[in-house]
Formats: sequence, structure tokens, C-alpha cells
Amino acid sequence: MKKIYLTLFTLFAAIVGMAYLYFSKLNQETTYKETSLYAATANSGLIFCMQNDKSIFDILKGQDFFQKLLGQEKFNQLSLLKNKLITNPAVNNLIGNRKVFISFSAGKNKEIDYLISTQLNDELEKPKLYTALKSAGINVKQENGMLHLVLNDSASFYLNIEKNLILLSNSAAPVKAAAASISNEENNQFVTYIKSSNKFSRNSLGNLYIDFNKIPALLKSMLPGNLNGPLSALNHQNSFAVLNYNFSKERVFFNGGTQLNDKKSYLTLFAALAPQKNSIDNLLPENTANFQLYALTSYTAWRKELANWFTLHKEDQKIKNTINSFNKEYHLDAEKIFPVYFQNQLISFQLKSAENMAAINLTNGDKVEQLLLDMSDDYNQDIKRFKKSGLLYCYFGEPFKSFSRPYYTIIDNYMVFSNQPGALQSFLNDYHHNKLLINTPDYINVYSQISKTANITYYVNRKNSENLVRKAIYTPYYNHYIKKQGLEQFTSFVYQLSGDQGAFQTNLLLNTMPAAIPDTLENLTN
Repeated sequence: MKKIYLTLFTLFAAIVGMAYLYFSKLNQETTYKETSLYAATANSGLIFCMQNDKSIFDILKGQDFFQKLLGQEKFNQLSLLKNKLITNPAVNNLIGNRKVFISFSAGKNKEIDYLISTQLNDELEKPKLYTALKSAGINVKQENGMLHLVLNDSASFYLNIEKNLILLSNSAAPVKAAAASISNEENNQFVTYIKSSNKFSRNSLGNLYIDFNKIPALLKSMLPGNLNGPLSALNHQNSFAVLNYNFSKERVFFNGGTQLNDKKSYLTLFAALAPQKNSIDNLLPENTANFQLYALTSYTAWRKELANWFTLHKEDQKIKNTINSFNKEYHLDAEKIFPVYFQNQLISFQLKSAENMAAINLTNGDKVEQLLLDMSDDYNQDIKRFKKSGLLYCYFGEPFKSFSRPYYTIIDNYMVFSNQPGALQSFLNDYHHNKLLINTPDYINVYSQISKTANITYYVNRKNSENLVRKAIYTPYYNHYIKKQGLEQFTSFVYQLSGDQGAFQTNLLLNTMPAAIPDTLENLTN
């Protein structure tokens, strides 16, 4: 009997030991396979990922938008790397069907650096890679613990191979930073989110990974000042996005998901809401440079979430005091104005002349105008101004923080605000003469590509934003913004967020206007 027990115990110990070894090895292999992802995300918040597959490269070659987005110099460098290294058969076989990551980060002297990270099938094949580099006619020399590659006698790159991890960049700094960060991989929340989203992105030609925490640092290479105006939404936005690339010869389009990691973010107020049909943009003048549109379902339910948001920001008592002050001074009940007659959409927008404005939609504009009479001063027949500050912020939150005591006008159940009465007068002139954004060919084209149903929409009109951009960014980037071989072809940018049980379904569109097709019949008759 003792022999039987001893045999069973030995067998059990062997099974446990084999299981431990198997799962330990599996865990090591998993980490081994994901090293390039950790390296790509270590110091970058903007990463493009694609499979090392010749067919994918051939498909992407059919779209010249990446060349325009990156700029001629960086695109030429990446093309050279692709031709000399990645798609070189001798090198390609060593990488196999691995993922290739291209991540972007702030460099020296207002430059943007890029880092390519991928992996060898086996680290024992490192000598073969060195041989392949030299066979391709690449000048290779050791420099500061990494390889300095010179292609075509001028293009310079830096390469480091750690185990099976390949790091390649136009600058030494991103390579060093990525190599040093691998030991911290277990703390990378961004990677965890990317991995959890992989099941939705496996069949995509490419993926865009965005860590909004790191975007401000990247933008510092382009902007001399702080992230103000529309860009202020990117300040301290603790969120991640994983987006799938959709090939098109007419536009750059990504779709996927966005996760908010900060309960204090104003955007959390919309993450659990059902997407709504947007219509408040119908009032925007044709010279609108950008806007941020918010749509909700029920104001009563949303107001409770807004109250919690104020509490998180320790402003709840301040809000109560402001509303009570209005009620006491003007002998009214403010709760019977906006909570009763606000419909479901609010928008803040900026004109090409830099004026900032905002608007809400109402169920009964005439009634609201009557209720606000005692707390308003007349500027002229159409435009009035609040006598006291802060009421709009109490009922709508962050988008109205800069409109403390604005001028306003009410027209066709829209209430429109501005800190400058001249901007409101200009708005009214455009509105009455039907000079509206929704009538422009580009805006019509944008919403022929994507739905107008969403909870949050960020929109930028490239042409109307030119003067604003010129004042906001460094000259080389502005030149790229207006150049034909740069961003000139792109007419508008749209970033849509639709509530999805606490997260967001996301669309990102860089739109272009298709070239006009000549009228064949007209040509034949001329």
C-alpha cells in the first residue's frame, strides 16, 4: 500500500511540476512576444501598428495620405527603411509575420522622432541580421552601445537589438529610452488596454493606438505655448484609444474604442448615454473653424451626473450658492428655466476670426426669453447680456466655464452665447442670410461618410482654421499645414465619441473632397 501511495504522490508531483514549467514557459513566451509593444508605448502616445505582410504594404502603398501626414522628409526616410530593411527578403524572413510598430515622440529642436519596434523570430538569428544589413550595402558601425546605420550615404538611423527585440529610429534618444523601459512593462496600463482590444482589431490592415496622457508632450514639439482653445480638451485627458484603419483612396478613417480612466473628466458624463442624432450644428456659420458638440438623452438624469461631477471637483457648494444668489436677487426659481426648457444638445465653437461662441437648443425659446428678462440687460433689440455671472456653468458644466457673463441671443429655439456682442451680430447676419456650415460642400461630404449620431463630436475645418493655426504652431509645421504636399488636401477633421456602457465607440476621420468629375456630355458638346 505504501508503494502505491508513494507512486501516486510521485506522479502527482510530476504533473504539478510539468504544469508549473509549462505555464512558466508560456508566460515567458507571452512576454517575449509582446516586448515590441511595450517598447513602442513606453515613451509615445501615438503608435501605428501593422502586420509584417507584403500584401499589407502593397495596399498601403496605394494611398498617398500617409506621405502628406508625415511630410516628405520623414516619409522618404520610412520608405527607405521599408525598401532596404523591412521588405528586404533576407531581413523579412528573420522577422516573419510579426507586428511592426511605428511610434512618435517629441525630439530635440522642435522635431518629432519616430521609433520602429518589432522582433526577430529567434534571438539566435541576430548574426544573420547583421550579415543581411551589410549585404544590403548599409554602412554599419558601433556607436554608444548601438548600431549607427547609414543608408544611401546620407540617411542616418540608430539600431539596437536586445534579445529578439529590434529598435530602429531616426534618433538615438528614442532607442535608448525604449530599451531602458522594458523592465517596467508590468505596470503599463496602456498595453493592457491594447491587448484587451486585440480581438476587435485582428483583421484590420493597421491600428492606431493613442495614449492621450502623452499627447501634450508630443504636441510641445509643434506648439510654443499651452494647449488652449479647442486643444485644451487634450490637457490632462487620461484616456486610451485603439482604432482600426479602414483603407480608402479618398480619406483617412479609423474606428474603434476609447476608454476614459479619469472619473473627473467631463466626458464621463456621456459615456453611458445612448448616441443621439446631432442637429444643433445646423446653426453654425460657414466661417466656423472648429466645434465641440455634446448630445445627451434626458437632462433630468444627466443633471444628477453633473451634480456628482461638481462634487468630485469640490464645486457643489459653490454651484448651490450661485443658483441661490440668482433666485434671491431676481425673485425667481432658476430651476424652472434651463432644466425645464433645455432640449438635449450643447455646442461650443470658434470662428475663423478667433471669436469663441456657444449654444444650446431649447424646447421653447420665446418662454426662456421671457423668464430671463429680469436678469438681463438689453444690448440691442436682438442681443442681451446676463447681469450676474456663472449661471450657465451651473447647468451645463465645463463647455460654459469661459462664458461667465456672456451676451446672448435666442432665435429659432437656439440660445447662442458670446463674450463679444459683435460676434453675435455677425452670427445673426450669417444665420439670416443662410450662410451656414451645413450648406458647404465639404460639410455635406463629411456626413455622407459618417453618421451624425453621436454623443460627442470634435470638428476642425482646415481652411477656416489657417489663421488660428498660424498663430499657434511653429513655422515649419504651419508650412506643412498649408502645403499642397502636406495637409492642404485634407479639408476637415472629425473625432466622434458614442456612449457604450461607460466607454466610447469612436470614429476618427481626416476627410478630403474628391476631385470633381467632368461632365462627359458637356465636353462632347463643346
